[in-house]
Amino acid sequence: MVNAICIRRAKTGDTQNVANLVQESWLVANQNLLPSDTANALAKSADIGGFVAGEWQSIWIAEINKEIAGVAGVNPAGVIWALYVRPDYQGCGIGSALYEAAINMLKLAGKRKAILEVMAANENAVAFYRSRGWVQEGRRTEHIPGFRFTAVRMGLALG
Repeated sequence: MVNAICIRRAKTGDTQNVANLVQESWLVANQNLLPSDTANALAKSADIGGFVAGEWQSIWIAEINKEIAGVAGVNPAGVIWALYVRPDYQGCGIGSALYEAAINMLKLAGKRKAILEVMAANENAVAFYRSRGWVQEGRRTEHIPGFRFTAVRMGLALG
């Protein structure tokens, strides 16, 4: 049973905890989708500190008992670029709460549409968004040193 979820905006002091959560969650979500060396290198190279400190980003944190359990990030272009939940809190409603916070932030900013990209092979993420009305708008092949994958672009009308 999960205690009350507190959703709040990230602060600069959250940078390291957010970076750790994104790295850990990203690795778990993609552990069977990418070679482990590639996944580890990508996770470690992410500039989460720059995202948290950047005024053009909005990062929301889900806390349970003052522990960061999840994070969502949106930008002014209407892109949800992050939605991660610590593996031991998955399935407890945190992802849904963060998702709602991200969508509400975009609506308050006057956005009419939200967009995102996920790895096509990440069936859990694709199903999560489809169940909330997102539709596939395109696919592209992404090349990372030593690996190639397909990204799915999805959109949601916010009207």
